[in-house]
Amino acid sequence: MKLNDAVRTDIANSVLCWLATVSPEGVPNVTPKEIFATLGDDRIVVADIASSNSVRNVAANPDVCVSFVDVFRQRGFKITGRARIVPKDTEEFAAVAADLLRLAGEA
Repeated sequence: MKLNDAVRTDIANSVLCWLATVSPEGVPNVTPKEIFATLGDDRIVVADIASSNSVRNVAANPDVCVSFVDVFRQRGFKITGRARIVPKDTEEFAAVAADLLRLAGEA
C-alpha cells in the first residue's frame, strides 16, 4: 500500500501504534508499540523492543495489521500488509535503526 502524505502525517502524529500478529497456533496477538516510523512511501518500521511474541509470530506468518490513532484529531486507521524482520547485521538495519533511535531520543 502506498502511504499518502495525509497517512504519513497521521502516523507521525500518533503516540502509539498497535501491531496485530498471529501465533503459529493461530492465536491473535496485539501489542502497543511506541517507536515506529514510515520508511519511504510504502513501508512502516516498528522497533523490536521486548517483542519476542511479535517477532516469533512474524517469522511464522508475516501477515500483520497496524492501527494508528491521532488522538488530537480523533482520527484513526489500520493498515494491513506483510511484515519482515530486518536482521541486525545488514546495511538496511543500520539505516532503519538510525531513524528509530532518533525517535527514541538516543541519536
